[in-house]
Amino acid sequence: MSGVQSLGYLVVRGPVEEWRKFGADVLGAEVTSDGENGIRLRIDEHAYRIVVEDGPAEGPASLKAIGWELASAVDLADLVETLEKANCDIREDVARARARNVRKLYTLTDPEGTQLELYYGPESDHTPFASSRGVRFVTGSMGAGHVFIFAKDAEKSAAFYIDLLGFKLTDTILVGEQDAIFLHCNPRHHSIALLNVPAHGIGHLMLEVETIADVGRAFDDAQKNSNVTMSIGEHTNDKMLSFYLPTPSGFDIEYGVNGRVLDENLTVAHYSQPSIWGHHRSPLAGK
Repeated sequence: MSGVQSLGYLVVRGPVEEWRKFGADVLGAEVTSDGENGIRLRIDEHAYRIVVEDGPAEGPASLKAIGWELASAVDLADLVETLEKANCDIREDVARARARNVRKLYTLTDPEGTQLELYYGPESDHTPFASSRGVRFVTGSMGAGHVFIFAKDAEKSAAFYIDLLGFKLTDTILVGEQDAIFLHCNPRHHSIALLNVPAHGIGHLMLEVETIADVGRAFDDAQKNSNVTMSIGEHTNDKMLSFYLPTPSGFDIEYGVNGRVLDENLTVAHYSQPSIWGHHRSPLAGK
């Protein structure tokens, strides 16, 4: 079975003008227009990786769609056939493919009701990516980063991503009394993680940069503006050195470096805590 290749993009809702400043000044993304009521954030040669639709901040519910990229038309057709045989309600959307600047796109929802967009052939921008902060992001065949999803039934959702979309289990971490489940579809340690949380939606989007200095500078700027959710720390499973900061939509960005890259010798593990050190929650978080 052909499966998903990488996390292609996110579509979120939030205050556009706040996102415009946040995307450029804090994240180091390149901001472009997305019609009359939205913007796009670019972090590599792709035309965009984040689409922001204008609207109120809704926290985890601000997530409107996850775009999962397939390598080719054949791979997409094979996956669509697999999903149809599993009686999934999957539909081609020509208008949305045109709006997203991809060759072909199908929509469906996962067991949690999250809107998924499966596609191939994303548009690449003919101009080099120019970060407003001089940052270079780690993307390429590993995709935009990873998403951490709050789910009512993480195990059921994980089974959907593994059995139907072609993901593989990387590992699990005990978070409180629940196991967070980490899944990969390429050498990035994980492209999606799932945890049982009543507030369904997105917990965070991880963006990886190339240098520790980039993380440090972003952390300093965020800290000066009391805009840090969790302090710098190192995760147990993917070894990411990172910190967390809130977006204008109310969910978090994990801004990190040196994430673990998987090889064929992966052994599925379980971890008793999320971080080796750091990642202390800010006293201002949630205020």
